[in-house]
Amino acid sequence: MSMDMPVHQPKLEHELRTLIPRHASRWRQACWRITGDQSLAEDAVQDALLNAWRAQAQFRGEAELSTWIQRIAIRTAIDLMRKRGPMADLGPDDDAFGETAHRPERAWQQRAFSAELGRSMSRLTDIERVAFVLKHQEQWRLEEIAEHLGRTLDSIKQALLRALKKLRSDLQHWQETDHD
Repeated sequence: MSMDMPVHQPKLEHELRTLIPRHASRWRQACWRITGDQSLAEDAVQDALLNAWRAQAQFRGEAELSTWIQRIAIRTAIDLMRKRGPMADLGPDDDAFGETAHRPERAWQQRAFSAELGRSMSRLTDIERVAFVLKHQEQWRLEEIAEHLGRTLDSIKQALLRALKKLRSDLQHWQETDHD
């Protein structure tokens, strides 16, 4: 056993071990939405779990343990993304966007839209993309996003407005065309 891992919190260690199978896919999904890269999302979750394990003595219980780990994972995903540099073009990911069952034309349209949405998301700045994902896909409150990213509430609002404006502009033809 490594010396840097606390041994004095067996209950928390047990909770960590039981949370992983139940929540890992949700954490990966959140990281994937931020990074646009399945491999980077996996790395973020693995790093986050290692960091959570090492920092378990700092867990104060003010939030759910799974929420605490998800926040660590998202911070880690953002850090990995910054180290990697500009985002590559995102493509459709059938596992991430679900199945469209028995309608091949609908499946094609969904893949086309997903690919275009991925390209549009990749053109957002990091702060725009992360704020958009946390607000509209992860359902975080604006105050939580600002606190989590170390930004002012106004800067988060502005980033969201810019992201929405860019996405609406890029995806406008999907609203104007009947895709059913």
